[in-house]
Order: sequence, then structure tokens, then C-alpha cells
Amino acid sequence: MTLFQRICQTGIILTRWLPPLSSQLLIHRGYRPEVLKRAIEKNKQKKKPLYRVIDEMFDLEPAVEQPPRFEIPVTHPKYSNRVSVGPDNPHQHDQVAYIFTHDIYLQEGVKQALWLTKSKLMGNGQMPNQIQDISASVEFHDIEQKLEDSVRQCRQYDTTNRIIPMKRFSFTQTMALIRLCSLLGTQYPTLLSRAQAMNYYVGASWTRENNILQVRGRPGMLLTCKDPLLPLAGLDEIQGTKAHTLETFFPLAPTIDLRTYYVYKENYNFPGFHDGYAFPHAHTLFLYGNYNVLQSEKINARGIMFAFANALSRARLHHGIEEMDLPTPFVTQCVVTNGVLYSYIHVQLNTLQLESSDGIKNMVWLDANNALYQDMYPPHIKIRRTKGSRKTQRGYYRPLLRRDPELGCRELDVNVFKKFLGCNLNGAVK
Repeated sequence: MTLFQRICQTGIILTRWLPPLSSQLLIHRGYRPEVLKRAIEKNKQKKKPLYRVIDEMFDLEPAVEQPPRFEIPVTHPKYSNRVSVGPDNPHQHDQVAYIFTHDIYLQEGVKQALWLTKSKLMGNGQMPNQIQDISASVEFHDIEQKLEDSVRQCRQYDTTNRIIPMKRFSFTQTMALIRLCSLLGTQYPTLLSRAQAMNYYVGASWTRENNILQVRGRPGMLLTCKDPLLPLAGLDEIQGTKAHTLETFFPLAPTIDLRTYYVYKENYNFPGFHDGYAFPHAHTLFLYGNYNVLQSEKINARGIMFAFANALSRARLHHGIEEMDLPTPFVTQCVVTNGVLYSYIHVQLNTLQLESSDGIKNMVWLDANNALYQDMYPPHIKIRRTKGSRKTQRGYYRPLLRRDPELGCRELDVNVFKKFLGCNLNGAVK
């Protein structure tokens, strides 16, 4: 017999002959009931507020409990402002609306934006003649040295961090160029009578071939002024747009990239400011962010859409929702940049008859992808860590800039800043 069999046999014999333990011999771990009761009462006394202890000490009548001053929200604050969908909502519609926001990319780029806004591309890739004349005639003392110092400051001395994110750099570089333009305030006094609206909101709506279109969102920073910009094209050029044919994308629908909503406000137009604002007219919209050359076409299309929305929302305030050809066109500008590449967009709204593709068209000038300097790419790539592991998806990449102060000043193109200066001086009076 093995040792294991002996142990098993011995265990069986012991369990047969040992008498069962009575319940009185079982030992319960924990406090005795009277000790546990005293501990519970002591904790209750500790949790009592001071006014309740004083009332019990002097045998006073207990005060009436007051309701809380605020109501505890039933739902999470993140979802408290959600719009209900259904027949109870007064803004519920049967027809769908196509909405363009600041985080939508048009895959067909500028051509798709031109169709949605019923616009014709003018200038053969150049700025309007009036803006070119301003850029060529302006006198700026020591412009190259000041521009070089501005670029060095934004690349090296803006922050103490080891690497500067491109989104921060594009914003600081844009603000630095605006400050350089403000140095001409002594020559152009109206240049200083402007305001900057950071992260402003705009909304515009129109109908395009039985499709309800809306643009709304917070695209970037808007530079506003007291007086509207003058038209960039004459009456003969406006009438000449009747013969232009807009390019389509068959079999793709031009609204393929827009979001669809059944809950929306009809004829919703809001320029971003209420009545009585001292600087109600849109001058230049600045779109700054993180993008590369491959994405520039989509970002330029976004600039056209929001520049058109600025002009349309202001035209609706003056002329209502009636479809008509405007007696005086509305002009807006847009500068799209990532801190190095600059695209200059000019939009002239000529008509409110946007339903059909026939008749007078609106006008768009696009001078795209002007490099302020050439030695910026490729940027550094930083991989974020999540839960201790390296993620290789695209969403975890973040392009970053090197902090070399000399980088960006070796092939500096002053003409790019002169174009920026021409856009900023548009509408300024000596």
C-alpha cells in the first residue's frame, strides 16, 4: 500500500469516529453585539453637524430641514443640452438639411466649394488687381529684418517647451504678422479702428437645387471693421459670369461630405454679432491650424465656405431671404495658414439667387500655398503613449516643429508677407 493510500484511509477513519462539533463551540469572528452597537452610535454622533449637537445638548427643538439651494442634475452635463428629436420639437422637418461645419473636409476640394456657393474662380491663381497694387505700392521700412525677427521669435522664444506644436506656432505667427501690419497705423489711421473676434460663431443658410444648405461653426479668428470692403470686380465682369458653367461631380453628389440633419432652423443666418456692435463688418477671416501640403486643397475649400458664409449672413440682414441680384456686392477675405504656407482667398457675393446654376455667379479669388520659407519640412513626429504601449494609428501622431531660430530664415520670401500686408490694408484709408 502506498503512502498516499494510507493517508487517505487514515483520514476516512478519523472522520468516522470524531463526534460532530456543536454550534456552541463555533467561534464567530468580529465584535460582540453590544460592542458593535456602541460603535455604530458613536459614528452617528460624529457625523452629526454642530447645530444638531447643540440642539440635543440644550434640549432645543430641532430646526426645520431646508431644501438644497440647487437641484442635482438627473443627466450628465455633457448630455444636458442635447436636442430632442421627434414631433415635439418645433424645428423638426421632413426634408433633410446639409450642414457644413468647421471640422468637415470636402473631398473634391475647391471645385466642390465653388459649386456649393455658386461661384466662379477668378484671377488665374492670383489675388485681385486692387490687392496686388496695394502690395506693390506700400512702403515698409526695414521689412525684411522685422519679418526675420518675427519668425525667429515664434520659432524659438514663444514658449519654454522643448518642442512647439504646429497649431500653437501657426497662431503665434499669424498674430505676429498682424502686429507687423499695425506698425503702419501712422500712415493708415483706419487700420487701428478694427477688432479681433477670437473663436467667433457664424451661421448662414441657402437653397441649392432643392438642397437646403447651411454653414455654421467656429472656424477661427475674424478681423472686423467699421466700414464694409469695396467690390473687387465691376459690373461688366459680374455680368460676364452668366456664361460660366459650374463643374459637377457626377455620379457623386456635391453634398456627399456634408452632415445631414432633420432638426434645424429654417433661413438661419447669424453674422456672429448682435445689433449695436461697433465693428459689424467682416474684414478677414484667419484659419490657422495643423495641416500639410496634401491637405491644403481641403483647407482652402473650408476657407471659401466660411468666407462665403460671412458675406451671405450679412447680405441677409440687409436684403432678407428674397432671391435677388445684389445692387452692391459684399466682399470678404480669408487667410488660411499653418504658419509657413499661406493661402489668400477673396469672395465677392454678387447674387442671392443661389437655387439655380444659371444667371450671375459669385466670384472667388484664390492665391494658394505661398511658402514663407522652404526648410520647414519634414516636421518631427511625436508618438503619444497610452496605457504604457505605443500606438501607431494616425490619430496618435502629432506633428511638431523644431526650435532652431535660424530655421525658416534662410530662404525667407518677403513677397508672401507683402500679400498678407495687402489683404490687411484693403479698406484702410490714409
